[in-house]
Amino acid sequence: MKFFKIIRKATAINCSILILIILFLLVFLYAGKSLVNRENLSSYFKNAELLNMDINVIFNLEESGITLKEKIYQLGISSNIPEVILNDIIKSDEINMIFGDFFNKTVDYLVNANLKPHLSDDSVNKLIEIANVSLEDHINLMMESEELEIYIKDFCSKLTDIIPDRQIVIGGLPITSIKTYLNFKPFYLYLIILGLLIIITLCLWSIYKPIKYLAIPMILSGVIFAIFGSTNGFINSYVLADLDTLKPLISPLITILLTIIFKAGVLISFSGVFLMMIYIVINRIVINNYKTK
Repeated sequence: MKFFKIIRKATAINCSILILIILFLLVFLYAGKSLVNRENLSSYFKNAELLNMDINVIFNLEESGITLKEKIYQLGISSNIPEVILNDIIKSDEINMIFGDFFNKTVDYLVNANLKPHLSDDSVNKLIEIANVSLEDHINLMMESEELEIYIKDFCSKLTDIIPDRQIVIGGLPITSIKTYLNFKPFYLYLIILGLLIIITLCLWSIYKPIKYLAIPMILSGVIFAIFGSTNGFINSYVLADLDTLKPLISPLITILLTIIFKAGVLISFSGVFLMMIYIVINRIVINNYKTK
């Protein structure tokens, strides 16, 4: 009996270790998916100052000598939008969210080979709104709002042209692996954790003891992720120190990624502590009831 008890305890511990590994996978999966959502790409667009970067460097190509801002100006001028209005559009706070949405669709285009990205209706309407406010501020411009709206819509349709052909951008990138990673459903990992908890329950023949075997991996992984998420300064100072050209492009991306990981680590560790407290309380009640009997 003692031998089987040791086997059951060892199996429960091994299941707990597997839960720890799966928690690592879940956080890295969550961080990667969150990195390319609209909000984080908007923050990246602002912090990386992509408007002032060579447009080809953004897409991992040889320098063209033309910044993203200059390309936007070219497209705007070709659509007959007055330069003063273009200035107001680019200086607006909304531009970060608009291009965050645009680059979110760009990632989808590059990874999943969908249609080339275009601005959403909300983004187009927001640009029209900004342009109309600018038109009202510049009373010397002899232009009707309806005419300006046509120019803005033409400009928005041309923005697709700033994205190079998909095959040129992805080059030698392991796009199949990236696609699998971004499209993977975490539901299966949660299902595996549930299965492991059922095995632990059967091994320990207890309803409450598995709580401890879940709480410990959560606390350990959470602390590790919180520490790792705090290494932004070290990575920027040492790891990215020699990347002169790419550092302005990569550094803000690393900062956002580490922030996501840090927040996830804090949440997981505190959740683990909470579960451990529940286990201690229940275990204390069970021990007291046993002593009373």
